[in-house]
Amino acid sequence: MTTLLSLKKISCTAGFALAGLFAANSAFAQGTASIDGAIATASQWIALADSNQAERMWSSSGTAMQKSTSKEDWLKYVSAVKTELGPLNSRQWAQIVHVTNPPELPPGEYLNIAFAGRFAKAPTVEKVSMVQAGDKWIPVGYVITKFEPAPAAAAAAADPKK
Repeated sequence: MTTLLSLKKISCTAGFALAGLFAANSAFAQGTASIDGAIATASQWIALADSNQAERMWSSSGTAMQKSTSKEDWLKYVSAVKTELGPLNSRQWAQIVHVTNPPELPPGEYLNIAFAGRFAKAPTVEKVSMVQAGDKWIPVGYVITKFEPAPAAAAAAADPKK
């Protein structure tokens, strides 16, 4: 659990929305700044972690993320998280939140995309923050946490008579 929480130190500066306005690998930037393009970009970007390409993930992120997190720290983080969670079994996007000019961040249009994931060792919520740069969406943050149901929900699931 401490590994998952350490991501906040690495890539979370003002909650879920993170800064980073420029510079990304064009392979991850879609031709239009559409919601579909953002989902595709985020999906491709986090899939790099699944295929042991954390270095490529880091190099295709926005400059603000690169300035706040060294490549070495990013590689260690992704490796530790993947070791803790095991291989990915499934993932699908679950929620998108649009944020304009969030406080404490550079002005701009941001999307926070949440994915429901199922890894071998735990279900998760993965959150990818994207910033609009012209007609592209650029990944600028990644937070992954284990999904743990609330105690009441867990108790109800354990006792189906309730």
